[in-house]
Amino acid sequence: MSGYSYTTISIDPGQQPKIGVSIHPDEHAEVTYYSARNDGSRDFIRLAHAGANVHICIPDQTQVTGTHVAFARELFHAAAAFLADCERLTTTGTGTAGATGKADQAGEPLDQGAA
Repeated sequence: MSGYSYTTISIDPGQQPKIGVSIHPDEHAEVTYYSARNDGSRDFIRLAHAGANVHICIPDQTQVTGTHVAFARELFHAAAAFLADCERLTTTGTGTAGATGKADQAGEPLDQGAA
């Protein structure tokens, strides 16, 4: 199994810079959840692979809003759809993914109701 990760930075005149991190995991990829302790630290998820690290956390643990809950729910559903596709592909051995969850075959987000 071989994986890779990369970062892209796109800066167009008059536009906001765009930064993308792509992780194509192998056996060295890690996903870890860190629970906050009573020392002021924050709950966060860490995705790590090939020198790329992505952290997902709530800015202020004392002010969790419905927006944070909605984001966490979207993250959960996207991860569940990714898992379902991986399990399906492992079972069928087809090696090609269909459109499931919230992204189509081109990787474009689908409507919220599509999940």
